[in-house]
Amino acid sequence: MESFFYAKLPFLCVRDYNTAVMKIPRILKLSKKKVVILAILVVATFLGFNIFGRKAEIPLQFTQVKRQDIKSTISASDSASLKFKSSGKLAFVNVKVGDQVYMGQILAGLDTQDLEITLQQARNTFVAKDAAAKRVEDDLKDHNDDETFLQKETRTAAQVARDNAFDSVKAAEKNIQDMFIVSPISGTVTQANFISGQIAGDNVIQVVNSSDIYFDSEVDEADIAKLQIGQKAEVILDAYPDKTLNGTLDQIKPQVNTTSTGVTVIAARIKLDDPKIIFVDGLSGQASIITGQSKNVLTLPQESVREDGSVVVSEGETLKPKKVITGITSDIDIEIKEGLSDGEKVLLNPPSSGAFLNQSRNSNPLTRILRSIRINPGGRANGPR
Repeated sequence: MESFFYAKLPFLCVRDYNTAVMKIPRILKLSKKKVVILAILVVATFLGFNIFGRKAEIPLQFTQVKRQDIKSTISASDSASLKFKSSGKLAFVNVKVGDQVYMGQILAGLDTQDLEITLQQARNTFVAKDAAAKRVEDDLKDHNDDETFLQKETRTAAQVARDNAFDSVKAAEKNIQDMFIVSPISGTVTQANFISGQIAGDNVIQVVNSSDIYFDSEVDEADIAKLQIGQKAEVILDAYPDKTLNGTLDQIKPQVNTTSTGVTVIAARIKLDDPKIIFVDGLSGQASIITGQSKNVLTLPQESVREDGSVVVSEGETLKPKKVITGITSDIDIEIKEGLSDGEKVLLNPPSSGAFLNQSRNSNPLTRILRSIRINPGGRANGPR
């Protein structure tokens, strides 16, 4: 029985098996012209994919190891205020901007009429309770050794009532004290923008001791372990952006505050050296407390060092990973203690650890493909030998 076989080849469908087999070598035989056309199609396809199908590659950027001084700092911002502890109607302001004041001086006060009535009532109650307690004590003065339980209960109740009345007097006096702003230092008034009769709560009077100039700052609580009294600091005021003021960390206040963004901060005070500026209280600025400093050391931009403590170094046409030992960091740079030499070229923003092996800087994939296709005089395309 004659066998039938359908062979599907490009533009070919034959019924006879033997006929199909005989035609295969003729179809696969390529002329030199066909090889060239095939190579052009391969190159065109590759270029189309790389130009239109892929994003343009970002060129590599390099930096150099260089020697310079480096400082490790903690940033801080300024803050200061002096305000009423209670809110109420402003009764008086005893000072104006520019006045000299002394420590303990009353600067301003709120209306205390209602509080004074409360205080007087508390004093009256105390007088009555004190008289009642003294009468009971006088009645029982001869019964120290034979005081009955009833007599003891009566005496104790009278004495407790007197003590409570006394505490009420002290509380009323404290409430009145909170209605005044008292200067904690001697100095010059730099702000007093009050109008008698207004409701005052968050209004502020500022007094500055001009004999010593301080920059009050807030430091993130995560940096508190790095702070030490006496550390050098640098302050740049917005009003003097080109002038760096030197100072010393003078005080770390034993209190924490929470900023509007929810960050917990520590209050720190920097005493400025003779700044030689026109001093105006309330100037804003930025402080840097120096926690470490190295001079004439090798440095790199921080983004050049990978998380595993290595960098990618350019050696001729090759990129090679190299382990380094780092030191202190500044805002932008990091100290290189070991592993690199001055002037070495290092890749900026290298890939994550393990992504770089030794490879060529000029590894163009098109070059590799073109080199892999070689057309010999016989008209056949060969791969690399």
